[in-house]
Order: sequence, then C-alpha cells, then structure tokens
Amino acid sequence: MTSNIAESLNVVRKYARELPIVEPLEYMRILLERWMKERLLKAKGTFTYLGFKFNKELDDNRTLSHKLRVRASIDYIHTVLDGVRRYIICLENKRCSCGQFQLDELPCPHALAALRHMDESFEQYCSPY
Repeated sequence: MTSNIAESLNVVRKYARELPIVEPLEYMRILLERWMKERLLKAKGTFTYLGFKFNKELDDNRTLSHKLRVRASIDYIHTVLDGVRRYIICLENKRCSCGQFQLDELPCPHALAALRHMDESFEQYCSPY
C-alpha cells in the first residue's frame, strides 16, 4: 500500500531509477525543491485575506446578503429581514441568531448585510485562524 504522494513521486522519477543511488536522491531533492518554489510563488501571488475555500464561502454569503433588508438598533446590533424571517446580529460579539456567524467564524449573509449597511469591511469579523 502506498500513498498518493509516493505514487506521484514514483511516476515522476521513473527514468532516474536506473541510475546509481546518489543520482536518484539528488534528482528527488531537486524535484521537491522545484515543487516547493512553484507553490511558494503561487502563494505569494495570492492577494486575498482568506484562502480559496473561505473566499468562495464569503462570496456565496455576499450574494445571499444582497436581498436582505437591514434595520439598525444601535451601533453594533442590527435586525436583518429575510422575507418574513428576522435575524438579530451583534457585530461587537460576532454573533447572529442563525448561529452560522459564531459557528463558522466567518460573517454569515445576515452579518454581511449589516456590515454593508454600516459601510464596513468584513476582514476584522473573520477568525484569524
């Protein structure tokens, strides 16, 4: 039984197998070094606050938030109306009555609607982790 990484490396180093022991090891070192450099350059070229998965989730939430209406109570507490449903958002404590904001530690659609209403950015409301 082998892992996917071992299988991938075996396929890539096929031609180096017939060389003396030092050459395949050097080949593997250079190959891994190149892969790490490519990934590092890709990571440095990413200018988003969050990773791809969480940016996608925030984009989905942002799309859903555009159809919501917001009523501000005080600075950090808002009522968000979604048709006949009402959600209470406390931005100070990062909580929403839907439970998604505190569970995911990312602004839910209701929180994003409240943030848009306040003309505030979402970054400080995301988990640092």
